[in-house]
Amino acid sequence: MSTLTATTLVSRHSKTPSSASTTQTLINDDTPSTSRTATPNEHQHDQGVKCPVTGQAHGFCPAQKTDSRSPCPALNALANHGYLPRNGQHIHVGQLIKALREGYNLTLPLASFLAVAACMLLGQFRSISLYDLSRHNLIEHDASVVHADATPGSEYAPTQVMRSLVTRLIRTIGHERTDRMTLDDIANIRVNREAETHVLDKMHAEIARGELTIALGVLGGKSAYEDGADIGAFREWLVEERFPEGWRPDHKQGLWGTYRATRRVDNKMQELRAALAEKKKSVSREGSMCESKDSPAVAKL
Repeated sequence: MSTLTATTLVSRHSKTPSSASTTQTLINDDTPSTSRTATPNEHQHDQGVKCPVTGQAHGFCPAQKTDSRSPCPALNALANHGYLPRNGQHIHVGQLIKALREGYNLTLPLASFLAVAACMLLGQFRSISLYDLSRHNLIEHDASVVHADATPGSEYAPTQVMRSLVTRLIRTIGHERTDRMTLDDIANIRVNREAETHVLDKMHAEIARGELTIALGVLGGKSAYEDGADIGAFREWLVEERFPEGWRPDHKQGLWGTYRATRRVDNKMQELRAALAEKKKSVSREGSMCESKDSPAVAKL
């Protein structure tokens, strides 16, 4: 679960969010994700938590053109449900901690760790806007499971969800338990994605594992690390950036439990990489043997 940064007026690093980063979640062909309810007519959000069209404090309303959004579906969903300011701007660390606790039922230590660590990594301590999260290689990282990597030299990374990556992600999970995403699935997802791009450095690898591990724990309930989370609910949250239909947090997601789960993912990733490396060696040896058999004999002098 990613964390945040400073507003355009406060931080020297911030800039006015572009339309590509602020509109409702888009797939890479610019087709809006399908919502299970009608989207309100275009309107403008302010710093409040209540949507001026739906009139609800925590009802879902997708991001509007002037709203700031990030590459992090967890925080975008909190803004779309009014736990964070719906415009995604001028967010103070206390607001972020409160939103993480109220929206996802994170414990105070975990919510505080995520919020404070984010501000420290970004070097922005007064207030933050969601789009600041897309500043490349601070909290945001390459090898995202649903976003393209940042182009070389870019300060900001893409925030649009790529349909091809979502499809591949859903096809990857559910093998351990039918229609469920498990910790082993997370390990497999991370190994495959990093094999396609590049292996992340230690800090960003930890962030990447933590994002999915927290999401699994929150969406799957108190037994998620053993029984997994529903794939349909995970996809709805990831793509539409909204709480899944009928979902409510049923337990407190804590720092220690999350840490232990990320260690399990890390260990599984090491196992998978070792197996892949051994397989490559085996294929290489077989190839060398075939070349040896096919090469002409060399006369001894």
